[in-house]
Amino acid sequence: MKRRSGKITVALFSGLIVCISGAAVQWAVIPWNRELMMHLVIGNVIGGLVAALIALSLQLKHEEQYYEFSAERASAMAELNHHVRNAIFPLCLAVQRLGDVDSNRVATEAVERINIALRDAAADASSHRIQYNAANNLKTAA
Repeated sequence: MKRRSGKITVALFSGLIVCISGAAVQWAVIPWNRELMMHLVIGNVIGGLVAALIALSLQLKHEEQYYEFSAERASAMAELNHHVRNAIFPLCLAVQRLGDVDSNRVATEAVERINIALRDAAADASSHRIQYNAANNLKTAA
């Protein structure tokens, strides 16, 4: 909930900046007339509220897109994990069936390396340390 209140604070601050800057420009440019200035101040407050609503909606839209992208990336990683494990499982069964101690050790180490590689790939993908361009070529982020 703290992040939500931070977004609201930023949006309200943006609206306040719009309101104050509009009032300052009008105060500097338009000759002083109390009745006219009250109408302009009301207009600036409404403009500030509209700016705050737009800023908040843009922030929430960005957050929604980020979560959709993260969910897609997590889904792709889960699918990759599923396929790799399904491919490795018969090999592990075959090695265990043979009963060779060295083969079991090598298979166990290989599965552990695959687990580490998948965990690292998931961490890199979720932290944006790696990115893919339009041609799906792997690029490392600077």
